[in-house]
Amino acid sequence: MPTGNAPTVRQRRIGSALRKARDHHQLTVATVALRIGRSKGWLSMVENGLQIIAPAELSNLLDFYEVEDGPLRESLLHLATHSPGQWVRGFEYRISAAALDLASLEDDAAEIRTFEPSIVPGLLQLPDYTRKLIAVGPAKHSGNTKPLVDFRLSRQRVLSRPDPPRYVPIIAEAVLHNQVGGDPTLLRAQLRKLANAARLDHVDLRVLPRTASEYLWFGSPHLLISLRPPGRLTVSVRDHYAQSLFVEDEDEVSAHEETFELLRSAALNRTASLKLIEEIASQL
Repeated sequence: MPTGNAPTVRQRRIGSALRKARDHHQLTVATVALRIGRSKGWLSMVENGLQIIAPAELSNLLDFYEVEDGPLRESLLHLATHSPGQWVRGFEYRISAAALDLASLEDDAAEIRTFEPSIVPGLLQLPDYTRKLIAVGPAKHSGNTKPLVDFRLSRQRVLSRPDPPRYVPIIAEAVLHNQVGGDPTLLRAQLRKLANAARLDHVDLRVLPRTASEYLWFGSPHLLISLRPPGRLTVSVRDHYAQSLFVEDEDEVSAHEETFELLRSAALNRTASLKLIEEIASQL
């Protein structure tokens, strides 16, 4: 888990679901705490994502709130039992808690959807492409460049494991022309990597063409991560160069999903996207 006492996305999602269930029954924290034999402080911390809850205790609370078997219950119990992979834990103290949280979610994803208007998505970047990006950011002065590059490349293993998530990246056509570091050779190699990824069965890569640029005004870079097992729990992530901002409110996440579907409706299909990538690469 991420280091320190910062609440993880998993803890916050469990907590918000429990708070919503309690509100549904119009019960106070004090009333529930008394009935389950816990303190008000403990329950409040669980609902705010500041306290880890054991799977058995979570199951008892879900029973108390009459949350029946189904996607929501399964997903919450899964969140309580899953732990990050060893490779994620290996980056503790070198990478921010938010970045570790993001990698943990990707590692446990059933589907990852992403939109990038200006750069290649992190899960598809070449090492040199990533280094060029990091070289112009604040990390170049901190001596943290290598761990950041290693971490991003390690995240990519999620797409090559035996049971990969469905990956749906949408990239603006401008990405196919942007020469990171001013190096056409690097861009050509990066486009070849994109083309190879686009041929994978579990990857549905789409290009938003320049002729549909009007869609760019509301499509800022973001990720949508739907956790295993397939259920109701999806997290929206604003993955900026300096930090990852997690959106967990269900209404906001739904709005982001609607935006993503609008972008996908305006993008080229898989075949046309691959053809365009290959054509641009051949011209470099």
